Amino acid sequence: MKERKTFELILADDLKRDLPVVKLRGTNQEVASFVMLGDVELNKKCAVHLVHRMKEKDLLKEFDYLVTVEAKGITLCHEIAALLEHPRFAVIRKSAKKYMQKPIMTPSDSITSGGDQTLVLDGLDIERIRGKRVCIVEDVISTGGSITAACDLLEAVGAEVTVIATVLLLEGGNFRDSRMIYLKEADV
Repeated sequence: MKERKTFELILADDLKRDLPVVKLRGTNQEVASFVMLGDVELNKKCAVHLVHRMKEKDLLKEFDYLVTVEAKGITLCHEIAALLEHPRFAVIRKSAKKYMQKPIMTPSDSITSGGDQTLVLDGLDIERIRGKRVCIVEDVISTGGSITAACDLLEAVGAEVTVIATVLLLEGGNFRDSRMIYLKEADV
């Protein structure tokens, strides 16, 4: 049996993972697969470390509402909302759902989703975030395609993106933003 390549990711003294290196389907590109879904300990600890970083930088007063992009950031955003005692957060979806009321959509490009996708915000969430300062929570930012589209979508509906919080910022990507905080910059 062939030994699988792994990448050791060290986010903090108490937060380490051996990530499998996988080939992106349809490409020759290999990446370390960082998937937070299903890893309760990882989500809880990353949330604690991100909230600590927000406090260090005095960012908690900079936003009123949390927003995340479907799907892998949802569990992380939930943990951050619980720590900050925010009663709810909004999720930007990747497709329109039949229950949505007057959804707003924007195109996006994502390296892990395989190209073009659509980001969708439910009209009910739009009403909740209009006029609010928001913090976008993500698991990984690489090229910045999804985050840029999410920022554009939120600003188009009257929200102001004041903080972008992510666990990993990939070195190979060229996305940088003064509003961003992260736990680790890595070339995975």
